[in-house]
Amino acid sequence: MTLSRIGIASLLVLSFVIATGSAGRTATPQCNAELRKCNSHCNLVYESKRSNRVCRDRCKDKFYVCKTRLG
Repeated sequence: MTLSRIGIASLLVLSFVIATGSAGRTATPQCNAELRKCNSHCNLVYESKRSNRVCRDRCKDKFYVCKTRLG
């Protein structure tokens, strides 16, 4: 991994922790698991910054739909 990819990966992990930390208190474990699975998929499949951002935004949308559905 290059230095820029390490930086991007660490920022993504940090943003994920912040997002799940604030939203995770009210969400069910099922929604949190779905969000983690979705973000893992984004880590494996998407290469470009824009594609990765779009994938993660889609994960967040699904997470909030899950929270609404179960909450």
